[in-house]
Amino acid sequence: MILTLAFMEWRRLMRTPLAWVLLAIALFLLSWQFLQILENFTGLKPEGRTLGLTHFLTLQLYGFAALLILFITPILAMRQFSDTAHQSNFTLLSSAPLSLTTIVFGKYLGQILFSGLILLLPLILSLSLMIGVNLDLGLLAAATLGLFLLTLCFSAIGLYLSSLSESPAIAAAGSYGLLLLLSILGQNFASETSGILRWFGWPGHLLNLQLGLVKSSDIIYFLLLTFFFIALTLQRLNHRRGQ
Repeated sequence: MILTLAFMEWRRLMRTPLAWVLLAIALFLLSWQFLQILENFTGLKPEGRTLGLTHFLTLQLYGFAALLILFITPILAMRQFSDTAHQSNFTLLSSAPLSLTTIVFGKYLGQILFSGLILLLPLILSLSLMIGVNLDLGLLAAATLGLFLLTLCFSAIGLYLSSLSESPAIAAAGSYGLLLLLSILGQNFASETSGILRWFGWPGHLLNLQLGLVKSSDIIYFLLLTFFFIALTLQRLNHRRGQ
């Protein structure tokens, strides 16, 4: 039932102009960044190429894709529960013969299915070079895994913020605020707690995967945040249903 609801949510989203506009913008920006990377790499002298082309792609192209996911995810998530509550349809939704777990995971997976289209764009662009270039497929797989885990985490955060407010705009603003906070925590701090603060920020964990370092601690970080915010969403909706 969860998969059926997820497909319905994905199909509903793909019928909106917003989905196609976001896909078009993502494809244009990623393609432009891809061409810029190739131009910069080919312009370097052989002695100046300290990293291979695959490292350039995973660090720059996949890094740019991570920023796109950060800005696109709140726009998608704000339509999940806040839009439903704004249109006074939550009572009808909560009275359906479905558990809250099914509803939450159905909407969540529906959003992941759409975000997966954006997630595949940098991989497709990178693999297009395999005709004449030897690429490190393991490195590309690790970077793709990083983007996938990042998408899971960001979507869960956006889903939770969407359940807190009846205004889609407020839900999107709250999602941007929390995601930017997690981005700042990934920067360096001149204090004794800098290591702890950096652990709570996502950039460092994603960077390890972009470099091909698949560590269990990084995977656990993204999965912990994902399940934590999904659990908060379930608790919030259960409280709203009780009211």
